Amino acid sequence: MSAKTRTPLYFIALMPPESIRKEVETFKEEIKAKHGIKHALKLPAHITLQIPFRISESELKILIERLDEFCLNHKAFLTKLNGFGRFSKQVIFIKVEDHEPYLRLHDDLQQLILNFIDLKKHEIASKMHPHLTIATRDLKRSEFPAVWEDFKDRDYKASFLARDISLFRHDGENWEVLKSFLLPE
Repeated sequence: MSAKTRTPLYFIALMPPESIRKEVETFKEEIKAKHGIKHALKLPAHITLQIPFRISESELKILIERLDEFCLNHKAFLTKLNGFGRFSKQVIFIKVEDHEPYLRLHDDLQQLILNFIDLKKHEIASKMHPHLTIATRDLKRSEFPAVWEDFKDRDYKASFLARDISLFRHDGENWEVLKSFLLPE
């Protein structure tokens, strides 16, 4: 089966407001200009709540309905960003200070999804570490020290009301926001 005829790939993320997305984009552009690393530019700034998964059109319709309900039953919350972190020598990210609201949202969301979709094992994230990625897949281990040196001690602080959950779909080449859902204040 070719990639074009396969069941579409989706993921769910919380999107910061446009002003924060632009700031994060600036960091990604800096990394691209200085180091040629650009994979993180393929997506707008986001905090992943549900890693990529495949579902049918009929499951998608149910998911959208349930996400509407889900968001009505959860409240927007304050998110503070503070500095930069890394996962091994493969990912550089902006740190989220308080993980607890994200962990609750992630757990509730997984429970909702698993109630009606039979996800494969690799589509279920047992752990979550909320963050905003600025360098990833094309960041080679040999390039990591130079990129990390640019960010490890850099000061960055921002905060926003986390209220925009987005369902992304991969169109075969790019990720696009299929639908956004707002958490009430």
